[in-house]
Amino acid sequence: MKKFIRVIVFLIIGSILFQVATLILVPKWIGQIDPATPRFKGYYEEEPGTIDVLAVGASDVGRGYSPITVWNEYGITSYNLGTSNQTMSLAYYIIKDAIEYQNIEMVVLDMDAAFVTKNAPEGEYRKLFDNMKYSKTKLEALQDPNLKIEDKLSYLFPLLRFHSRWSKLEPKDLKITQKYTKSTSYKGMAMSNSVKPYIDKKHYMKDKGEIEEISKENRKYIKKIVDLCKEKNIKLLWVEIPSASSWSAARSKATKKLAKEYQIEFIDMNYPLEGFDFDWKTDTADNGNHLNVAGAEKVSKYIGNVLKQKYGLKDHRKEQGYNNWYEEAKRYEENKKQMESKK
Repeated sequence: MKKFIRVIVFLIIGSILFQVATLILVPKWIGQIDPATPRFKGYYEEEPGTIDVLAVGASDVGRGYSPITVWNEYGITSYNLGTSNQTMSLAYYIIKDAIEYQNIEMVVLDMDAAFVTKNAPEGEYRKLFDNMKYSKTKLEALQDPNLKIEDKLSYLFPLLRFHSRWSKLEPKDLKITQKYTKSTSYKGMAMSNSVKPYIDKKHYMKDKGEIEEISKENRKYIKKIVDLCKEKNIKLLWVEIPSASSWSAARSKATKKLAKEYQIEFIDMNYPLEGFDFDWKTDTADNGNHLNVAGAEKVSKYIGNVLKQKYGLKDHRKEQGYNNWYEEAKRYEENKKQMESKK
């Protein structure tokens, strides 16, 4: 009996030490431009039943959609799960995982990923899966042959990948009990106040009579997303946030064709839209690749209005249980002013 107790105690202590070492050694992606860890950890920290809308897509979404703006304008609660180099396959697993923790009513899916044919690099897989909770969805994703994930065991136990990282530790790595809800992301959004205009010399949305092919693999995951949303009774809206570096008329036409096939609304914000006063001179952070906070707020006001007027998303501003949204909105505005003062 004593030997048995010793074994149990040893296993418990070993498990605790393993978990602590994991929390310390696995990298925390908390940068201002790509706050992957706060984005995902913060989502899990949200009160159950308080998020109605998910915004999903690549970094165009991560930096181009502001849940705080949608809250301020319409009282709609949304969360930004846009990630760098997000593929359509990753979008599927992000949605599938996220809807297990909130009663999601709507998914806003940016269609940039429909034309990404390469797998995400290891760093992007790490930012996602090292921050994703252990679940059936995570196991399914790691086993998906289309993702071509090597060293699958290290994604379940990331300490196997980062066990020798002691020499690179920073003070942030030692904060193993920190909450991520109030960090470098704002309900998942990465904020930038940089202004680097885009001059459209090539007329990126000029119609050249072409239509770009959506790969068979991407079609497969698009169908999976459509079917998942139907199964869970979640409304689905396709959008394309302004992106001069990755979008074209050929891609827009292909997406419109597929949207018609699935009977899903598609809003391409690269074309002039009534009430959407986007300006490439003031609203982009890096010459037309990503939006700054001014551009993100314009995009979010437009999408938020659609969510309210056409899809009837609820205004929660007069309800109890949403105090953290007012606090987060205040932090958002304060940090935006601080960033502006440092320019």
